[in-house]
Amino acid sequence: MKKLIAGLFAITLLFTTQLQASAEQVERPSVTVTGHAEMAVVPDTAYISLGIVTTASDVAKAKAENDATMNRIYTAVELLGINKEQIQTSGFSIQPQYKQNTKNDDATVISGYRVQNTVTVKVTDFAQISQVIDASSQAGANQINGLRFAVNDESSLKDQLLAKAILDGKHKAALIAETLGGSLGQATSVNLNGYSSPMSENVRLYKADMASSTPISAGTLSISADVNMAFQLNN
Repeated sequence: MKKLIAGLFAITLLFTTQLQASAEQVERPSVTVTGHAEMAVVPDTAYISLGIVTTASDVAKAKAENDATMNRIYTAVELLGINKEQIQTSGFSIQPQYKQNTKNDDATVISGYRVQNTVTVKVTDFAQISQVIDASSQAGANQINGLRFAVNDESSLKDQLLAKAILDGKHKAALIAETLGGSLGQATSVNLNGYSSPMSENVRLYKADMASSTPISAGTLSISADVNMAFQLNN
C-alpha cells in the first residue's frame, strides 16, 4: 500500500512539474521585429525596347513587311557586335483595323491589319545605347519604347543584403530587450519578406534626342531586403 501511495505521489509530482514547465514556456516573453537593409548599386546592364509597326489592307502583306523590317533590324544590331542571345522578342500582335460602314452607320468593317513586333536589346556597354537606337532606326524601326537599367548578377548583392537585414533585426530586438531590463534569447523564427529588384523605371526615348554624342547616365539603383524575426526574451 505504501509503495502504491509513493508511486502515485511521484507521478503527481512529475505531472505537476511538467505543467509548471509548460506554463513557464508558454508565458515566456518574446519580441518580433523587422530587419531591413538597403544599398545603392551602379547598374551594369541596359535594356532597350524598340520595334516596328506595319499596316496593310491584307494581313499577310502587313506581316511580311513587318518580318522583313525586323530582320533588317536584327542584322543592323548584330553588326554592332551584339549577339543574338542579347536580342529577345518582348511583344508581338496582329490586330484588325476598323472603319465605319458607309452603307450602315451602326456597323464597322475591317479596313486593314496592324502588325506590331517589339524586341528588347540587352547591352553592357552603355556607349552602344545610342548606336543601337541609330542603327535600328535606320533599318526601319519606328518605335523606340524606352530604356531600363539593371544589375545583371543580383545573387551576391542579395546575400549581402540578407545578412545585413538579419543583423539589423537582431540589433533592434537586443535594444528592446535591454530597454526592458532583460537580455535577448535565441531566435525562434526568421522569415524573408523578399527583395526589391534593382531595376530602373522605364525611360522614354526619342530619336531626335539620341545623337551619338548624347551622354547616357545610369546613376544608381536601390535594392533592399526585409526579414521578420522573433526572439525569446530573458528576464
